[in-house]
Amino acid sequence: MVKRRNYVIVCAALAMMVALSACSSAADEPTGDTEKVDTEVSSGTGEQATNEGTSEAATSGVTETEGTTAGTNELPENLPSDFPLPEDATIRLANSGENEGKQSAMVIFSTEQDMKTVSQLYKDYFNAKKLTDAGQTIDDKNIIIQGTDPDTQDVWSLIGGTLAGQEGVIELTLTWTEA
Repeated sequence: MVKRRNYVIVCAALAMMVALSACSSAADEPTGDTEKVDTEVSSGTGEQATNEGTSEAATSGVTETEGTTAGTNELPENLPSDFPLPEDATIRLANSGENEGKQSAMVIFSTEQDMKTVSQLYKDYFNAKKLTDAGQTIDDKNIIIQGTDPDTQDVWSLIGGTLAGQEGVIELTLTWTEA
């Protein structure tokens, strides 16, 4: 009886492994000629270390939102006024709100500027803020920058990449929450 039970457990585990391995496809596998990814992570000391091939992403949400604006070039009023937008930026969604007494904003926007120009704009902006607990992943198709402003303790996250359906268009999502 014990041998049969062990046999059933082993067969079930093997079946699960086969089923899980079938979830991936050859398209998901690296081809060997992938681009170099520029990834930086800091430990909160203001010093950044480079870890190539590593990626981090974070999400943040707001339970109460108000003041939604879509399709205009207006940033939310509570977003810090020094946040730069590319000259040709089209804001697809802008909202702001308050959650537990803290202001927050989210902006989804697109630009037709090339990824190198956009990446440099935001890398310079966030490096000037000297974000702590920061991570940066930047390559030819994606940008992820996140961290905490050491002066205000505001939390920033900028995630974006090229749109598959619109060649030459980059869409970015910015989230900001005050401390």
